[in-house]
Amino acid sequence: HDDTPSTSSEPPPPPENVVLHLPLNDIDTLYSEVRDQHVETFGSFLQGQAKALKESHSAFTNKEKKKDLNEIHKFVKQIPIFTQNLRSLTTHIHLAELVKQTTEESSFRQRWQTERSMLESEQCYDMLEDSIACQEPPYQLLRLLCLQSLTSGGIKSAKFDSLRREVVQTYGYEYLFVLNNLEKAKLFRRKDTSWMDTASTFTNLRKQLALINAEVNTADPDDVSYVSSGYAPLTARLVQTATQGWTGKDEALRELPGRLIDVTQREIPEDFATSLKRSVIGPGLAPLSALATINDKKKPVLVVYFVGGVTLMEIAALRFLSKRPTFPFSIVCITTNIINGGTLLKSLS
Repeated sequence: HDDTPSTSSEPPPPPENVVLHLPLNDIDTLYSEVRDQHVETFGSFLQGQAKALKESHSAFTNKEKKKDLNEIHKFVKQIPIFTQNLRSLTTHIHLAELVKQTTEESSFRQRWQTERSMLESEQCYDMLEDSIACQEPPYQLLRLLCLQSLTSGGIKSAKFDSLRREVVQTYGYEYLFVLNNLEKAKLFRRKDTSWMDTASTFTNLRKQLALINAEVNTADPDDVSYVSSGYAPLTARLVQTATQGWTGKDEALRELPGRLIDVTQREIPEDFATSLKRSVIGPGLAPLSALATINDKKKPVLVVYFVGGVTLMEIAALRFLSKRPTFPFSIVCITTNIINGGTLLKSLS
């Protein structure tokens, strides 16, 4: 038995990364300002906040300026608020660094470019095949497959079979069930063969509702398309169009899947059966928008309800609309769930 103390010079093991859970809500006033900032601008926004906080502190701690008891008492009362603001600012600066690190990666930019190309109705089959060969995370690959199918009106028959086969051979037979469920939901389907190619439903919607904005201004945005650097979420554009009236947009509405029901709100509510029989699309919210514009009072509330779920990007776009002085309504968004592409596909697995 040797009681001699160990003299090992090995360095201690590095500390494990600690995961912190941060509540992000309106209680944090800085978060309510920064959450809708574009990724290219919120770094400089936080720098401005840091500079303002530093100047506020320096103005009081300046020894050259004498202060009376009232000023000292006021400063002491503000110390907890200052400390809280400093802690919040530090947290958001760290988060901004992580976001910037992610968005500057070549894989992120390449993926963004691929998605943008698909939204503009380009065929990206080679990119999809390369992603499968590189064994990209399966649900990231499935999201691209669904996006290509939705924006192109389906996948060409030969490519549909080959892509389906490669997914199963690369990721395993358990994804055969996922693909079947995606087909049932019409998120991934074979393109209808015909003697001539016609524009897909999404292509018509993109053109009629101006979903792509190539000249988006991220520093001083004037359109909901800033939330994705050029693509206006379809749901937000529909809400915006509804407030302007459906004149000239009737065809765009008919391109949407499912049945369109236009119920007119009146002092005596319209019977639902009567609304179902109406084949002509109403004026939308245009008459109410005109009244709201005339009245200088508080904006009337517009409730937008999503059954099934809504993405944070759509919420950001609707919040942008609601804050615009020229938009006649204050939007309240209600939903059954907050989702994204990954959670949606995993729910079908």
